[in-house]
Amino acid sequence: MSTWTATVLGLWAAYWAALFAQVAHLRMRDDGAGALAFGWLAGALLAAGTGFFVSTIGA
Repeated sequence: MSTWTATVLGLWAAYWAALFAQVAHLRMRDDGAGALAFGWLAGALLAAGTGFFVSTIGA
């Protein structure tokens, strides 16, 4: 995978992680329904984004 592709995928994953983290926060404040699922999804996307960024270090 090229450095450019990994960087774009990392930024894309970080963007969606932030979006889902915000949704989880708002769901928790509202009624709590689905907050845990959105939190897990945000964490998974953040881990994927971090992995993409780390993969560009050695390139």
